[in-house]
Amino acid sequence: MKFKVNSRELRDVISRIIGVVPVRTTIPAIENLLLEVGKKKLIISATDLEISMSTQVDISDEQEGRVTVNAKEFFEIVRNLDDAEIEITVDESLKLTLKTKSGSYKFACTPADEYPTLPTLGENAETSTISAESLHTVIERTIFAVSKDEHRRSMNGVLFQFSGKSAKIYSTDGHRLVRIADKGLVEKPLKNEANIQEKALSLASKSFKISNIDLTIAEDHIRLKNNDTELITRLIKDPHPDYEAVIPGDIDNNKLMTVGREELLEKVRRVSILSDSVNHLVKFTIDKDQLTISAEDADRGQMGEEKLQVQWNGGEAMNIGFNSTYITDAMSSMDAGKVRFALSSPTRAVTIKPVSEDVKQNGQEILILVMPLRLN
Repeated sequence: MKFKVNSRELRDVISRIIGVVPVRTTIPAIENLLLEVGKKKLIISATDLEISMSTQVDISDEQEGRVTVNAKEFFEIVRNLDDAEIEITVDESLKLTLKTKSGSYKFACTPADEYPTLPTLGENAETSTISAESLHTVIERTIFAVSKDEHRRSMNGVLFQFSGKSAKIYSTDGHRLVRIADKGLVEKPLKNEANIQEKALSLASKSFKISNIDLTIAEDHIRLKNNDTELITRLIKDPHPDYEAVIPGDIDNNKLMTVGREELLEKVRRVSILSDSVNHLVKFTIDKDQLTISAEDADRGQMGEEKLQVQWNGGEAMNIGFNSTYITDAMSSMDAGKVRFALSSPTRAVTIKPVSEDVKQNGQEILILVMPLRLN
């Protein structure tokens, strides 16, 4: 196997998929990248047996072949090269040599036949198209609320429920929930649902920047593909809760506070610096048209407080506590000038939406539910 390639272009394509390679594994083969040369293309693949990705780059002076090489070592060398043409060859003893104008590097390789077979999708799969911009926006607005608890498997991903061209998308960690409704997410109607792993979505967000993406949903896998990159991931099949059932309606949460999003975000960030390090509690005191945000770390004898103007129709004053991270994440995921908190009582779930004139963000309607913290 032999080819020449620009080092910067090679670095860029490897950087798309290096995140697939597991940090720790008992299977040596999946610590490698699969390199395949043919038709003036180098195809690079990676897998952790749950997620598989491949991408490609243009090459010259090629001789066809297939081999695997240690992902971390190969990428570390490539990422530190100057922007120039390099030559890569693999001899009969499976030694890969990377040559630059000023140096050379040799890597031990293994036969491509020892690399895991990449998954294929069945004939009954559904196919549609989604824009990279829409997918990126959905991921950005949902992934922060995915649960990190491996014992709550159904919450370790983002759930896409398709109905024709529209979809409802949910993520939750049990303490907060994000719901996005998009009436035109995909070009061709779909009817399946797909609970997609957080890691796969993070990789997709970094890899699919422009153009449309072909989306194929099979029984156990989903595939995202454009002209040069393909991602296939196993779906989470564990039963998930009825998310709509836990979202309180307008009748229940009829106390409304409207507030400037950026001002709230800035002041919660500042006050939370002096909150306790365990639950990051900030207290909201809403009285008439003023919101007081306060935090205290009693053990260290420090506190912070900020005030801002709001619109409040809840009548009497209300004190309610929140994890400051949940509030800042919610505010950061919206683009609206103002947001509306719908409350019931200091112990019941709160919903947050952009105000009516800002409801549709790139055609998507977003709602965030946050559970309050008990105040001492």
